[in-house]
Amino acid sequence: MQALGYEFVNLDDCWAYSRDNTTGRLTWDEDRFPSGIPALADWLHERGFKFGLYTSGGDQTCSSGGRDIQVPGSEGYFETDVQTFADWGVDYVKLDWCGNVKHQPWKGPHYHREFGQAMLDSDRPMFLETVAGYFFLGKEISTYANSWRFCEDHHDEWESTLENMLCRFDQSGTAVTAGESGAWPYMDFLMSGGQGCAPYVEGEQGVHCPQQTDDMYRTEFAVWSITQSPLVVSTDVRNLTTVMTETLLNEELLALHQNTSFPPGKILVTNNAGCTACQIWGRQLGPSALSGWVVALVNPKSDTENKVTLDWSTLGLKQDATVGVRDLWMHTDLTDATGPTYSATVAAGGALVLKVTPQ
Repeated sequence: MQALGYEFVNLDDCWAYSRDNTTGRLTWDEDRFPSGIPALADWLHERGFKFGLYTSGGDQTCSSGGRDIQVPGSEGYFETDVQTFADWGVDYVKLDWCGNVKHQPWKGPHYHREFGQAMLDSDRPMFLETVAGYFFLGKEISTYANSWRFCEDHHDEWESTLENMLCRFDQSGTAVTAGESGAWPYMDFLMSGGQGCAPYVEGEQGVHCPQQTDDMYRTEFAVWSITQSPLVVSTDVRNLTTVMTETLLNEELLALHQNTSFPPGKILVTNNAGCTACQIWGRQLGPSALSGWVVALVNPKSDTENKVTLDWSTLGLKQDATVGVRDLWMHTDLTDATGPTYSATVAAGGALVLKVTPQ
């Protein structure tokens, strides 16, 4: 995974324990991290990884992590915490929005500006992800953050995946363009079909992944990739399932995802001929339609396969165009197609991902 570009290893909530009474700095849970957070950062850096940590803009973080404590957030300590992270060798900071601030929305705009400015003023370059920053700052968020959420949490449920896809469609054209100033709209965690994710509920174990079909995980990965959402995997990567290998290690899709020389993709069609609600997502691979496209023919219906049709005119190509078509799941070139359309049967909840190259 590292060789393919997965370079960050991030700790989310529940690593912290309290604050030092003298310095005001956050302390880590010594039972869970006996060697300390700086040692963990060093260990990862020695192996070529970058290291990420989590905090909240309020007085508490979102979860106690099953412990009988209230984990302190960063409210009142923005500069202290950012400098602490810098001193520890942190490369990525996730700023959540939990604690008292959930009921104090008037703090949102200036808190995000203050935390973002503290990051900019620190003596270490660190990537900043905000969970709520876009809701408070809109297009201004790209001045202060490198990535931002714009929808609800993504859970390992098909309805949640569809909701995040709908949010991406709704915010297209309203948010700052991805890539400006190194900033990226973020569709939240990739579930990917592996074990390990469990929504924490006080007193309950929660439901573990996987809760979607392999086809749904392929769709999720395809849309996240085409739109250039950051790819942050939340499931256990020590034992890759078949679908995790097909998606997370898909060299062709990852190479396109990491290419910043052309804009991110978007939804092109929301109601496909013969399949109400079927979608086509696409990304132009250069300055013109003749540069080629990567497209995903998406069937959001969870209970039945459907025929999805791509019209060449949707891609700005002539109706009689001849194009090369490559299946990016199977890594095989299909027979060259001639206009005006290309059709395929797509599994329930599935996505056929194609690279389309005009001849």
